[in-house]
Amino acid sequence: MISRSPLRLVRPTLLTRLAIGGTLAIIAFSVTFLAAAYPSLPSLLPVHFGPVSFGRLRFGSGQSANGWQYKTYARVFMPALVQVALALIFGGVGTLLLWRSHSEDDKTAADVVAASTAAEAVALVAFIWVAFQAYAGVALVMMWHSGRAQLGGPYTAITAAGIVLSIIVGLRAEKRLGRPPAPAFVAEHWRFGQLYSNAADPALFVPTRTGSRWTLNFGRPVAVVLLGAILTVGIVAPTVIMGLLLR
Repeated sequence: MISRSPLRLVRPTLLTRLAIGGTLAIIAFSVTFLAAAYPSLPSLLPVHFGPVSFGRLRFGSGQSANGWQYKTYARVFMPALVQVALALIFGGVGTLLLWRSHSEDDKTAADVVAASTAAEAVALVAFIWVAFQAYAGVALVMMWHSGRAQLGGPYTAITAAGIVLSIIVGLRAEKRLGRPPAPAFVAEHWRFGQLYSNAADPALFVPTRTGSRWTLNFGRPVAVVLLGAILTVGIVAPTVIMGLLLR
């Protein structure tokens, strides 16, 4: 019988560690850049653009500022705050993915490799969107200085590029995960026919009954936490971030 260590993290891949380092470096850059730019920004920041209307008369172009808000640290540092939020959420998900009771003999176990692959994908997606927010911070400072709209074509193109890269990362992870071996069926380990629950199994990722894909071991409490975190990333976080950006 293999003796197992207490719960600890599966060692992340080299690419995961590089993505984490890159994410932290980009956040540091954003904070430094915004802090350096803050004193030179106008007291009233242009936040809306378009012609100025007086009755039926309209003056200016769609690139001219017609709405302003007071400069505050919260407003100027919003891109960096979003970066930190993304890093914490994705970092929490990645940590949950790698949290496992295992011994040195388990380094090449299928579920350990699956956890490392999934965590790598999460780290890469976090890097992509944290980098996007760094661009947004630079573009906002340029817009605030010039008083003219500068978040049009390039912003849309970079957003689309981020979406495409995220999809590529997901497809790459799916390909690396592959088709797991079908497990031996034990009826008491399956709830409602499809939900695997076995508290004695240290694996977080387990094959489905048919072995066609991976599923979670809901016998481990971390699986429920992970599912909640994923729902937070997919539903709550985008809503909150969009609300903050559109204030």
